This record gives sequence, C-alpha cells and structure tokens, in this order.
Amino acid sequence: MHDLYPRDFECILVDKVFDSCLKKVCFDDIKVKLPEGIDPSCCDIELRLENGEIKSSSLKVIDSMKLPEDCKRVKFIVVIKGKVIINCNGKCFEIPITLPKIPLDIILYYPDTRPEFSFDLVIETRGELLDEMVDDDGDCSDAANVTLAIGVFIVAKVVGKVQLRLDCLLDYCVPPRECKDFTDASACDDFDAFEFPADFFPPQATSIYPCDEVVYPCEDEC
Repeated sequence: MHDLYPRDFECILVDKVFDSCLKKVCFDDIKVKLPEGIDPSCCDIELRLENGEIKSSSLKVIDSMKLPEDCKRVKFIVVIKGKVIINCNGKCFEIPITLPKIPLDIILYYPDTRPEFSFDLVIETRGELLDEMVDDDGDCSDAANVTLAIGVFIVAKVVGKVQLRLDCLLDYCVPPRECKDFTDASACDDFDAFEFPADFFPPQATSIYPCDEVVYPCEDEC
C-alpha cells in the first residue's frame, strides 16, 4: 500500500496577468451632429463608450535585440465605439460614434514559451468626457454641431492560463441564498405588509391642566 501524502494546498487554473501597462490618449476634436431643432445650450450631454477592441489582424509581436530579455515590441490598433446621449426638454437622443483609431506601439513582457502555450493580449478601456463646445459657424442651418474633448484610459495586459498553487485549503463557496422569483406586486400587496400605524388613535394626555379659575385680562388693558 502506498503512503498518502498530506494535501494542505490548492491548485487553481487562472488567467494570470504576466504584464500590463497604461496608455492615455486624448481627442479634443470629436464632432457630433445634433438632430435638427435641438438647442445644445439647453441639453445635457452624456458619453457612453464600449470597451475597446483590438482591430482584427493588427496585432504584431516583434522581437528586438534592443529590449530586455523576454520583452517584446507589441503593435496593435484599438477601436472604440459608443454613443453620445442627448437629453433635451424631456426627449432623449442617442447618436452612435466611433473614435479615431488608436495605434499603439509599446513594450511588454512577452516571454517565449513551448508551442502548446499561448498568450492573449487583452485590453480594457475607459472614456471620460472632458469638455463640450457648441460650434458656431455662422450659418443658418437648423442642425447644430458639438465638439467633444474625450480622454481614454487603455490598459494592455499579457494574459496566459496557468495553474497556480495556494498554500492553504479553501472551502467551496456555496450559494449564499436561494433565488427569489420575481412577481408583479400591486400597491395592495405592499399595503398588506404595513405595520399598524402608531398614530391611528389621537394622542393621550400625559398631564392635566389644573381646573383653577381662569382670570382674563380686562378689555381696557388690551
């Protein structure tokens, strides 16, 4: 019979981030054409961008003797789409936009590995609306243009799936609660859950005014 060895550790399969870096890009001339009849001075403008994507076939990982060991030159193009939301006089307009393509040429830790192992380059982005300005070109057009200044944070990550060791045994995470089915509730259903109101009856006296003779001031003194 073989002796059993103590198992006091865990092994988990995870996407490990081998390297990451931040790039900030700013655009100060994003033109957005508003619907006709909209006065931009009376509107609220909101920016909602999707997470950026790496343009298909644009990713290139290049070796270079000038770089430190296991580092590589990584080139790719980031494409970011989204929409500008115009809220004006109770009406909401959504205008799709695509930011100019963002070419990146950066250095990342990207080591050589066995052929069966592969890295993924993953990006995460966040856009910020920095400024907005109504274009005044002096024409008589009914449609106005708005120029937006947009800043973008781009985090590039080199990710690989690996097995990591944790030097402790972890409990399984069981569901913290049972799922509650959604049901349409009416105002009467909510009323059934109300507590009996404390002010249902009039307030009771906690002290009694003495029944002495009340002396009123004479009318001449008033």
